[in-house]
Amino acid sequence: MKANSERLQFGVMRRFLLLVAISILSLTLNFSWLTHALAAGSIGAYGGGNFVTGETFTISVVAGGATFDSLQGAISVSGVADIVGFSAGGATWLPGKSPSNGGQFVGLTSATSSLTVATITLSSSAVGSGAVSVSGVRLAYSGDEVGTGGGTAYYNISRAPTPPGTVVVSSSTHPNQNKFYGRTTVQLAWKAPANGADGYAVVFDKKKTTVPVTKITTTKRTVTYTKVELGTHYFHIRSTNADGWGPTTTFRVNVKEQLNDNLAVPIITGLEKLPAFATNVENGTVSGFKMFGNQPVLTGYELELAFDPEGRIPEKQKTSVLVAADGSWEIVFNSQIPSGFYEVTAVAKKITTITPQSEPLNIELSVANGGEAKVISADDLPKPDLTVTVAGVTFATKQQLWKVVVAGAVALLMIAVLGYAASIYFRRWQRRKISKNDDDSPKPSNRATLR
Repeated sequence: MKANSERLQFGVMRRFLLLVAISILSLTLNFSWLTHALAAGSIGAYGGGNFVTGETFTISVVAGGATFDSLQGAISVSGVADIVGFSAGGATWLPGKSPSNGGQFVGLTSATSSLTVATITLSSSAVGSGAVSVSGVRLAYSGDEVGTGGGTAYYNISRAPTPPGTVVVSSSTHPNQNKFYGRTTVQLAWKAPANGADGYAVVFDKKKTTVPVTKITTTKRTVTYTKVELGTHYFHIRSTNADGWGPTTTFRVNVKEQLNDNLAVPIITGLEKLPAFATNVENGTVSGFKMFGNQPVLTGYELELAFDPEGRIPEKQKTSVLVAADGSWEIVFNSQIPSGFYEVTAVAKKITTITPQSEPLNIELSVANGGEAKVISADDLPKPDLTVTVAGVTFATKQQLWKVVVAGAVALLMIAVLGYAASIYFRRWQRRKISKNDDDSPKPSNRATLR
């Protein structure tokens, strides 16, 4: 009884051990198969996605996933895109078997686990989709197949955004951007871009580089500005549509005073030294004087003085003033003004209207003998030398003519001296030559001939 029980237990144990061995073998085989499946190589296409018309993009065909030394397959490019470039990778391709669209490729390489088979550059002007796919794949290593998987990259082409183009601006009142016009009403018009516009953003200011904000301020194509100040202004405009905002166009507008010949001509009554009059001999400047006038018809106008020669009055010195209610005006010169002779004129302005120019007033500012600031007549001005023409040659001043005459006289004198010296030397040279010839000739004998 006991023996039978032991045999039964031994049989059960043997079956259990056999079952365990079979299970281990099965797991080993399944793991080997799974490892081989996970390591299987493939050749796929990569780089698809979403693009717009006109855009250029690249899709690469790459082999990998296992170690291999030979490969083959076929590449197919389909859809709306055009092939811009198709370059083969670094394998050794069999004759007639390099990568191309629609053809089979076959190549050899040193053992590797990654290789770019081809690089394909695409672009499309049409909206649509397409794909680059790889099929018929075989990867092998030392004659053993290690992969057959292919792959596809898809692309979609949508319409490229086309914001509005440049707006062309013109003006009927101020047509030339480089000229000044005596008009304070500015009329501007513009043409819509070739691809249309839903609206415009406009700005009118004195800044050259302003860019209007991206907000529609008008849908019209004309605008009028009134009572524009004197000076240079800029009209900035950009347009928009469903695809965005276009570039900014800037149009320059120059507004100047308008001369009214019917207005009274300003009069500069005189110039007067003030108690604070001072001179600076070292710098050659004077200060502390005023210029003044009185003309009731110009009440409310701004009177402005101009000095000739220009550029000598300091910028901080005020040269304009509002004519008072009684018609009087005066401008005090407290800045240091360079001494010399000046021709002063005046005009009066009101808004954009300007009077004719006054008669010139000659003044003298001097630091000599304690200094002076006074009105002078044209006869008191320094007299420039007259222009002189001699033998068809014009000399700007008599002094210049005398310089030329003296220089010519000196040159003639030097030529005469050199000629005289040369003649003396020549005569001396002739005398020495004659004397030498006499010394070399045979002299007659003084002895008598005996017979």
